[in-house]
Amino acid sequence: MNHRLFESILFDVKPFQWIYRRISDHDFRGFYHWHQGCEFLFVHRGQGRVIVNQQTYELKPGMLFFFQPFQLHKVHVEVSHQTPYERSILHFDHISQGKNLQVFPGLNTLFYRLQNGIYENQAFDFSDRSHYIADMFDAFNQSIETNNWEEDCQLFLMQLLSCIRVNTLEIDTSFQHETIRSLRYSETIMQWIEEHYMEVFDLEKLANELHLSKPYVSRIFKRETGSNLTEYLTVRRVKQACHLLQMTNDSVELIGEQVGIGNVSYFIHLFKKTIGTTPHQYRLSHQAI
Repeated sequence: MNHRLFESILFDVKPFQWIYRRISDHDFRGFYHWHQGCEFLFVHRGQGRVIVNQQTYELKPGMLFFFQPFQLHKVHVEVSHQTPYERSILHFDHISQGKNLQVFPGLNTLFYRLQNGIYENQAFDFSDRSHYIADMFDAFNQSIETNNWEEDCQLFLMQLLSCIRVNTLEIDTSFQHETIRSLRYSETIMQWIEEHYMEVFDLEKLANELHLSKPYVSRIFKRETGSNLTEYLTVRRVKQACHLLQMTNDSVELIGEQVGIGNVSYFIHLFKKTIGTTPHQYRLSHQAI
């Protein structure tokens, strides 16, 4: 399992980290992870799925995704030389950049809702105007080479939020004429895990509540998310354990029990295998001030 579950992104020099048109055409394997800043992901090329907030979104050219601070998410894309994955990514410090939005109440409210999960949608389809969005990204990439990157980053963020505001208005209007889609099996499974990950996992109980067979539950989750059920459950438990190690003084043994792993030795082994350090070492280096 990949140990880069938490990606530490430093905003000490600039309040953002910028990746422009990165291309993967082999050896790409998405993994569950989270980071301390907000993230915008724009897809130039590629086909796959994005898993976030117990939902699965289609990944295709023209899609813009927003990820909240410390939010668990995964990008799953099947890549090859014939079907590469090309994307641009903006990580930014939501605290410093959010303050500058206060003079624009509409955009500030939208950003607040996105950042805090009040607005549930985190995927925005701009496939019908992808060239316009791509030109925005290209212009921003050129502008940050100058000394005006502070202003240009703020302007770029405002442009993205403005596009999302228009997109959400269009979606709200279209909902008056469309039926909301049913949840995918994987989304129902993730919602079930969200309610039960702190308990000893019982695949039979999960399968019975979904009226499916145990083999089918595992198979459909793998097919829809690109990862197996055990991997997702482990990462969700470890993420909560990281939070408890930072925010409480509870013992490692108690934290293991609180995330559904009663055997402390196994919990320490699983945590180290997943994160790369022991729970104690993690607490020493990440404990909240």
